[in-house]
Amino acid sequence: MASDILHIKDSFYFEVPKALWKSERDSADGLAKSYGAWVIRNDEDYQNWEAAQIITDLKSIVKDPKALDGIEAKWKEWQHAKPIRHNRPFDQFLADEMTNLQATAQKWAKKNASPDTTDVVQAYITENPNYEYDWMYKVVSDRTSNKAWRDLRGKFDKENVLEEYLESPRADWSEAKMAAYNKSLSGKIFIPQPFAILRNAYEVQSGFGVTRYMLIEVAVALICLLLFKWLAGRIATGQPPKGKIWNLLESFVAFVRNGVVVPAMGEHDADKYMPFFWTLFMFVLGCNLMGMIPWVGAPTSVLATVGGLASMVFLIGMTLGVKKFGVAGYLKNLSPSLGLPIYLAIPIVPLVWVIEAASLLIKHVILAVRLLGNMVAGHLVLLGFMGIGFGVHAVSMNSMNWGFAAVISIFAATLLSVLELFVAFLQAYIFTFLAAMFIGNATHHH
Repeated sequence: MASDILHIKDSFYFEVPKALWKSERDSADGLAKSYGAWVIRNDEDYQNWEAAQIITDLKSIVKDPKALDGIEAKWKEWQHAKPIRHNRPFDQFLADEMTNLQATAQKWAKKNASPDTTDVVQAYITENPNYEYDWMYKVVSDRTSNKAWRDLRGKFDKENVLEEYLESPRADWSEAKMAAYNKSLSGKIFIPQPFAILRNAYEVQSGFGVTRYMLIEVAVALICLLLFKWLAGRIATGQPPKGKIWNLLESFVAFVRNGVVVPAMGEHDADKYMPFFWTLFMFVLGCNLMGMIPWVGAPTSVLATVGGLASMVFLIGMTLGVKKFGVAGYLKNLSPSLGLPIYLAIPIVPLVWVIEAASLLIKHVILAVRLLGNMVAGHLVLLGFMGIGFGVHAVSMNSMNWGFAAVISIFAATLLSVLELFVAFLQAYIFTFLAAMFIGNATHHH
């Protein structure tokens, strides 16, 4: 993989025990058909084959083909220089070098270039004649050669080039190589991607990728919709609550209203905004609880989800505040009335307003980070406890120590799981309470 950090990112697959979902492909072509072209495109042999093809075609574009001598070795060095570059193809290497050149030239120009310089990149290259990719800049800066380069990159993104490789003798991978691929891919249930081309199991190359947390969020939303619809039908009958589910859901409604929204916004506005806050509470709770199910995961343990929820709270608060007070009134309401005399108000009130405006943004960032941190921390601690037993076994290889450590690990993991269940409810409550308080502040005078 490109980096160890990718293993805690959202992914395009669900992971289960390897015995439940085995990969038993016997050819590179079988891997491509089962998992997608990205599996082959990330393979070292394919990338070497593709790089050789690109360099051959590139020689007809570059004015001095000798400039390409040793370029493949430089690409390999570039790949290994940073973990995130691992498995980046040859054409991406050249494109990234041009992006880096432009950024470096812009930084250099601020201190060294004259104001009338029109091409700061060329000026930078002139001042640094040892820059080894000046030939590539000549390609991208010329309209004709740049079009030829873009067409060349587009050519190798097409499926027929991959098919050409798969039909060649180079795609006859050894049994050992296929066994390694099958071992790595076993236990991973990949999500079909009709709207995206993947770069790897964690990143999109182009289009809209559907990740596992997206599917989990949709499932939680559908469950909430079905529960709300069912409860609304029961309440519409006018009968008293009957049954465990009905009473449970109504107790949630009463708790969110009386324990969350009313204390944060007041009795007057509680019923007006209850549908939103009840939905928010149940959605966050559902996402948190999904993390307790083996092999599923909590969507609230990724920044994209909690960031989206916090952004929604911010936008709703701002929209309702502007709707009630107008733009000028909303901005004025950010700063509390200090009752200062005019000679003190002139310097102090603008400063307080800037602080309050920054605080508004910071509070919503913290709203997201708090939920994210609590959901991630529990899983990491649980993983640490489970690792104790395996660590002791690996170090000592002593059955008595292993058994003792295993008992401690299981007992600690069980207690922590109960604590995580409590945290799932607690964090849903805190997130909803703070959201209600922030929106309440936006719609009321300080």
